[in-house]
Amino acid sequence: MGNLGSVLDEMLALDPFDLPGPALGAEICEQRRAANRLDGAYLTMLAAYDSTGASTAEYGSTQAWARATLRMSPSRASRDVHLARDLRCLPLTRAALEAGEISLDHALVIAGLRGLIPDEVMADVEGHLVDAAGWKNPVELRRVTAHVVHSYARDRTARDERDDYQARALFSSVTIGGMGVGNFTLHPAGMETVQTALHALSKPIAGDDRSPAQRRADALVTMAELAMRSGDLPDTGGVKPHVSVVVTLGSIIGESGAPGADYGFGATTSAEWARRYACDASVSRVVFGPDGGVLDAGRSARTFNAAQTRAIVARDRGCIWDSCDAPASWCEAHHCIHWAHGGESNVDNGALLCARHHDRVHVDGHRIIKTTHGPYRIDRNPRSDPNWHGHPHPPRRQ
Repeated sequence: MGNLGSVLDEMLALDPFDLPGPALGAEICEQRRAANRLDGAYLTMLAAYDSTGASTAEYGSTQAWARATLRMSPSRASRDVHLARDLRCLPLTRAALEAGEISLDHALVIAGLRGLIPDEVMADVEGHLVDAAGWKNPVELRRVTAHVVHSYARDRTARDERDDYQARALFSSVTIGGMGVGNFTLHPAGMETVQTALHALSKPIAGDDRSPAQRRADALVTMAELAMRSGDLPDTGGVKPHVSVVVTLGSIIGESGAPGADYGFGATTSAEWARRYACDASVSRVVFGPDGGVLDAGRSARTFNAAQTRAIVARDRGCIWDSCDAPASWCEAHHCIHWAHGGESNVDNGALLCARHHDRVHVDGHRIIKTTHGPYRIDRNPRSDPNWHGHPHPPRRQ
């Protein structure tokens, strides 16, 4: 042990910032291998100490001794003691760790199989798992052990999957400020479906200023919008699911002192967000009397008809935002000049935008520029739309 201390002192005396990159890389690999060997030696000694029962009289268990003497957290002490005991029954794994060929995390993955599969099967597959650990990282190795469990403990797999499925849940709520918050728990197959859709809809584009979390949040909203636009969702209250917005005409056209907008599930936003929904949506006229009663409920009118939308799709092919590759099926027809300001619902006044960039055009007030030839383009300067009535804020990074 004295020699080990001397080696560590010598290593720590070096200034790593004086070494060239290749030498540093080689040294790090060597130190990591030595650390793996130290982990193996430590666990072997811990197993030997545990077998003596020396800790029982004063501390009650080896875990309690480790917490008190080594100042470990309860979870770390329990993990180390259980792994030390497991490695006594896994000679190939212990030898590979002591040789520095695998890491402590690899050993934990392999030891995690004990109790899940019969001991005789464990003895047969241990060599294969140790070989795999020599060139796979612990996450990849866990996939290998999962296949072992599927092959040799099918009843356990089926029971675990039933439990995972029963544990599925989704919670959502609204803060006092109106922000939506939530969390969910999904079984593995369900999570794979959700991650596949989120990944497809959250790809960054050139100049994207969103964080990965913001991209995923936008993707979730887009998934909901695509589902509603598909027409495949079941009716609720006798109509297809839709976002209900209650807003005055004065708010839509930006009159001074006009109120905000209210929504079907209790949200309240500025009129600019209502303009965004009214841009390409089914708009129904509802006239309220002074006592709050409904005097008239006119028929719904769509701002762009099907033929106009097809023509806009044929021209723009997809989202017109620079570098955005969202296909037409993900997009909505946006009024270059909003109908509330006299913009007509015709092909010349329409442009395709994906949900995220449709949001951004309205929130940041970007103007759509109609070119004589070729596709339309967007003035990337915030608040360039002369009819924009949103609240001023610092421009976003482009």
